[in-house]
Amino acid sequence: MKKVRTFAAKLAHATKGKTKTICPVCHSEIKTIELIRSRQSNGKWAPKREFVKICKCNEEEILA
Repeated sequence: MKKVRTFAAKLAHATKGKTKTICPVCHSEIKTIELIRSRQSNGKWAPKREFVKICKCNEEEILA
């Protein structure tokens, strides 16, 4: 028999283990985004992917 999954059960599963991290300086939520930068290696350009944590303190530096 197939397992019954309600919307509430799916939502609870999706949010399980995710906690909000608060910046101690500006008291805003810290969000993690994927930042893609171009880098040159051996005369060729390639993307470099990295995950960066952003809050109100460093938002203008990173996104500008």
